[in-house]
Amino acid sequence: MKKKWIVGLALTTLVLTACSGGEMKEKSGEKETGKVSQVIEISSPAPISTLDTTQTTDKNTFTMVQHLFEGLYRFDDDSTPIPGLAEKVDISDDGLTYKFTLKKDINWSNGEPITSNDFVYAWKKLVNPETIGPNAYLLDNVKNSQDIRNGKTDVSELGISAPSETEFVVELTQAQPSFLTVVSIGWLAPQNEKYVKEQGKDYGIDSEHLIYSGPFVIADWDSTSDTWTLKKNKEYYDADAVKLEEVKVSTIKDDNTGINLYQSGELDLVRITGQYVAQNKEDKGYVTHSDVANYYLDFNKAKDLPTANEHLRKAFAQAIDKKTLTENVLNDGSKPLNGLIPRNLYANPKTSTDFREFSGDYLEHNLDEAKKEWNLAKKDLGDKVTVSLLASDDENGKKISEYVQSQLEDSLEGLKVEIKAQPRNNLLESRTKKDFEMSLSGWIAGSSDLDSYFNLYKSDSSYNYGEYKNEEFDKLVNDAKTVNANNSDKQFEDYKRAEEILIKDNAAQVPLYQSASNYLINPNIKGMSYHLYGDYFNLRTASVSE
Repeated sequence: MKKKWIVGLALTTLVLTACSGGEMKEKSGEKETGKVSQVIEISSPAPISTLDTTQTTDKNTFTMVQHLFEGLYRFDDDSTPIPGLAEKVDISDDGLTYKFTLKKDINWSNGEPITSNDFVYAWKKLVNPETIGPNAYLLDNVKNSQDIRNGKTDVSELGISAPSETEFVVELTQAQPSFLTVVSIGWLAPQNEKYVKEQGKDYGIDSEHLIYSGPFVIADWDSTSDTWTLKKNKEYYDADAVKLEEVKVSTIKDDNTGINLYQSGELDLVRITGQYVAQNKEDKGYVTHSDVANYYLDFNKAKDLPTANEHLRKAFAQAIDKKTLTENVLNDGSKPLNGLIPRNLYANPKTSTDFREFSGDYLEHNLDEAKKEWNLAKKDLGDKVTVSLLASDDENGKKISEYVQSQLEDSLEGLKVEIKAQPRNNLLESRTKKDFEMSLSGWIAGSSDLDSYFNLYKSDSSYNYGEYKNEEFDKLVNDAKTVNANNSDKQFEDYKRAEEILIKDNAAQVPLYQSASNYLINPNIKGMSYHLYGDYFNLRTASVSE
């Protein structure tokens, strides 16, 4: 029987059931013809959403993207940006001009050279209104980019250029200390214009209509696939550093098989949660990491919905005991969160103060205040109110939604919460179409940029699924990333006031917790990376040892 080795990729935690007894069988890496096999199998809790890097949004997909597409920079083991396809970057004294010089002899997986024009094409494609991607806002600080994506300026005016095939120049409107972090994510990876146009509508629909710039290529994948395989990219400039020959991936939603397979020796890595974290902390394969992530309740603020009522949202925010949620329901290292920004995302470079510490906590658990707000809400909504809660249909989504349901119904008389469970990809589609009242959602850092979180609620953001609108909030966020970008103290003040408006004044979001990732990993696998941004883990330099 073919062995299975499974890796969990989800942002939300998984509940896994331990098996009974049994000796550990040999795991992957057993010797074949005198050497250790560098083939492993891993799992994903959801299929890949898209491999067009300009359109990718979810971190589960980004974990695959970061293996397949490398950009100008990439992350080292400590999540510090280091040169990728670029040999170096020269930054002007005012921080407004970045001149990247590409490495020599870098090729696409089909053997064609990677040039600076491939970056020009991909970046313009990202912000062009005709092909715009959901992460186009990430280039708002590039000269003319925001006007281009809003249809006010032609894409030819984007502040990027390719003076030669090995030079790529970017002009910013304001200095941006996080810029190299942003360009280290796959959303700004290159695309070959000639190849993309030759594929036409077929580009990116399956593994046969893609070429790759990263350490791996993908095989046996299309937009409906539940399985696929990563294979070593022989054309990758640093192929000698890539030890794994194949990584076979299967979409597996049955959480209960995880620990069973690990303990029987048929599993290399599994993500564990709840009681299994405490039970397995002494296992030599136990690994834990705090995520830079916010798991929260979001609301559709359409006028005809009960969730448009600000008093209702404030009641919900203060009725939920987050400490009990993290310590008793999740029990996996997650911590209560009372603000938009998670801990350890960004610190003031002048004072080294983390933004979460600087901004403080908002609308903490307080049943008396929750009931006061609820009584005010009922004056407009009536004594009996029903609200639907959209959640993922996995184990974690189920237990969190049921906990939130019980907390709200038990605390707020006359409230009924109806849970609507959907698969992850369906849930994202429902949010995008604004087909929800209240939803359990998560956002994990794509970079160290504070704006990546505040952008969720800007009036013109493609991620503003609940249609939150507040002019003062928009102005503060815009000022923080433009006029005060070079003054960290004023920038922090702008963002703090914006967070106060969003969370305390309007209760547009109810932060619940900052998640943690816990794994059992076959100790024979060495060299894995766990980045703060971009992916859940990275196998670029991983290998199976004896």
